Amino acid sequence: MVMQLVEPDKKYLPSVYEAIAEYKSAPSKYEIHAVGKIIAASNDGFKDYFKNVENGAKGINLKPGYVAYTTFWLVDGDKYIGSFDLRHSLTPALKQIGGHIAYQIRPSAQRKGYASHGLALCLAKAKEMGITQVLITCNADNSASFGVMHKAMSKFGGFEDSPYKSADLVEQRIWINTL
Repeated sequence: MVMQLVEPDKKYLPSVYEAIAEYKSAPSKYEIHAVGKIIAASNDGFKDYFKNVENGAKGINLKPGYVAYTTFWLVDGDKYIGSFDLRHSLTPALKQIGGHIAYQIRPSAQRKGYASHGLALCLAKAKEMGITQVLITCNADNSASFGVMHKAMSKFGGFEDSPYKSADLVEQRIWINTL
């Protein structure tokens, strides 16, 4: 099979429902919005989900402080592997925590190289959008994500920025080139 980063599509829903069961049985303290949205959408059969994803990419009906973003699903054939959110721009808050790209891989597919492969595909999508450098952040104790970010920085170029620190949080920040 060929791994792809695709826009969410109903044809992947059987596999998405399987992943939702995994996410629920092994919740992550690092859950991203994209995964929270598919879990919530499963409660009403994805009634408004696909329209909301389309609106997010167009910057329509965004919550205050949000920027336009494109949600992608990493798939291998018909199997949903994980979700990636690509924010089209950064607010001052996103420059500290969040960055351009957030990703999460379903529990059964973690630690198998999918995050690195999906991130490389997402960087190509960012490049297509005209974003020449992306910021990716993760909690300082999320060593798996930091490893993926650092590997991408080494492969594509970029630099590790100073961490963002608050009273209860340290957020690692890495800028990665898309060119």
